[in-house]
Amino acid sequence: MKSQANSKFRPLNFLVKNKKITSFISVFLTLLFLNLVIGCSYYNVRSLTTNSETIAGQVDVFAETQKYIIIHSGSDSWHLNRLEVNENDKSISGIVQNVDSKHIPKKPRETQKTHRNKAGKEGLNEVHFYIKTNMSNNIGDYITIPFTEISSISVNDINTGRTILSVIGGIVGTIAVVTIIVALTKSSCPFVYVSDGEEFIFSGELYPGILTANQQHNDYLLLPNIKPINNEYSIKISNELKEIQYTDFVQLLEVEHSENLQVLLDKNGNLHTFSNINSPKDVLIDNITSNTKPALAKDDNSYLFNTEINNSSSLRDIQLRFNKPLQAERAKLFLTVKNSMWLDYIFGKFNEQFGSYYSEFQKNQQNAPIEKSKTWKNEQNIPLSVYLKTEKGWDLVDKIDVVGPMASRDIAVSINLNNIKGDEIVIKLETGFMFWEVDYVGIDFSKNEMLSINYINPSKAIDDNNIDVTPLLSAIDNKFFVQPDVGDQVVVTFKTSKYNTDFKKTFFLKNRGYYNYIRAYEGEPNFQKLKLFREAGAFTDFSMFEYEALMDYGNQFDLVASNTK
Repeated sequence: MKSQANSKFRPLNFLVKNKKITSFISVFLTLLFLNLVIGCSYYNVRSLTTNSETIAGQVDVFAETQKYIIIHSGSDSWHLNRLEVNENDKSISGIVQNVDSKHIPKKPRETQKTHRNKAGKEGLNEVHFYIKTNMSNNIGDYITIPFTEISSISVNDINTGRTILSVIGGIVGTIAVVTIIVALTKSSCPFVYVSDGEEFIFSGELYPGILTANQQHNDYLLLPNIKPINNEYSIKISNELKEIQYTDFVQLLEVEHSENLQVLLDKNGNLHTFSNINSPKDVLIDNITSNTKPALAKDDNSYLFNTEINNSSSLRDIQLRFNKPLQAERAKLFLTVKNSMWLDYIFGKFNEQFGSYYSEFQKNQQNAPIEKSKTWKNEQNIPLSVYLKTEKGWDLVDKIDVVGPMASRDIAVSINLNNIKGDEIVIKLETGFMFWEVDYVGIDFSKNEMLSINYINPSKAIDDNNIDVTPLLSAIDNKFFVQPDVGDQVVVTFKTSKYNTDFKKTFFLKNRGYYNYIRAYEGEPNFQKLKLFREAGAFTDFSMFEYEALMDYGNQFDLVASNTK
């Protein structure tokens, strides 16, 4: 691509070292990202080396993250133990075993989009391979399954049971299998599950993007599925990633309101009520009229900030026009958004440039001035910026910090309309190339109703070693509950008043903490390349050029593959 050829980041095109078709890894990334950006962004991805021995070695990740392999063949299913991946032979192998009872769902997997994680069960850790033809075998047999026999794969993670990649033919089959291995090495923040009275259901991530103690701030997460048992509400906080998590404080916020209202908090914890949400009358993407449909429903049909434009800018935006009551002085924007997996991936590629120095760099960052980090993020267009169009141009309304890639968040943004005349307003959402996904946008001009918030501290917090850690989570005091290992969990209980069925209740989790990645990058740090990222917008440019490199490589691979048929 032309922009890539002239890019200062051309030396950083890590995945495209030459044009030889010696590995499926770059192509797998290309197809994976194409798949991710259409609404199933559940997994972070990191690159793998291109020799089959190293790729096979990544299977260790299954053991570390306690992933459980289930093979589906017609109406039969079995557990594949001691999984091995052979990229050269394009196959997976293992020992056939009966599926453990704790991995058998109450309802058939194919009948539901979302599978709930039963308390004490291991459904979260499953990987499902679906085979095209019926395969007969006996318990204890060592079997080999060609990639070409795999029709689809799905991973139980947050919204479990959704297929992340459909597989057609041998080449894509190879990509899909490696996809699963790589997907299991994702990065994120502590996962939060809520009890609905029977099961724990994934709800989101705590303090996303907070990598140092001095960056901590209050975070507010909507908990839509939480239900009480004997006037007690329970959540589970779980470390399922290669990182150390430090949680300082959690608190349940309870809001009682009428059925006709929706309630959201803004990033500062201010309460906003929504009773008459209006949809945009039109949408422009990079100043070109576009489809309004993605803004109209929470359906994973999102704006992705990945359009091609006729200039070298790596910034992307969408503009939304709304009808406005003539006398309206304030408005509330209702956004359903999340970060893309591409942002997480490209941030990992940036970190890799530190090589063996990364641990020292991360240590030094713990004491770096918070304003320096904030300024860098803003200059690299990592937040989602919200602008209001005025007679003098675009006024910045707010910058939304990262919320994580694992689940969408509903966020309220308050807008002052005193300087807006006429019967319409225009909102612009702007960010770096492919950093965010915007699933739903609406606006409400009604006045906020006066509602009170009931702040409920933990009554009990028991970790997976049966230790009471309640004092560590009950106050903002930098006395942290630490989860250093994959699998660490704590169940936190909140007592509240008798459940009042006359009113609707909405709950939020106020939380505070930070986390550190556990990484073992190798090689010498490339400080010359890292200096490029000091420039404003450099990380945004890096994102676009790396994506173009992947697309270009994928297109050339497709051409070679078609010519060899």
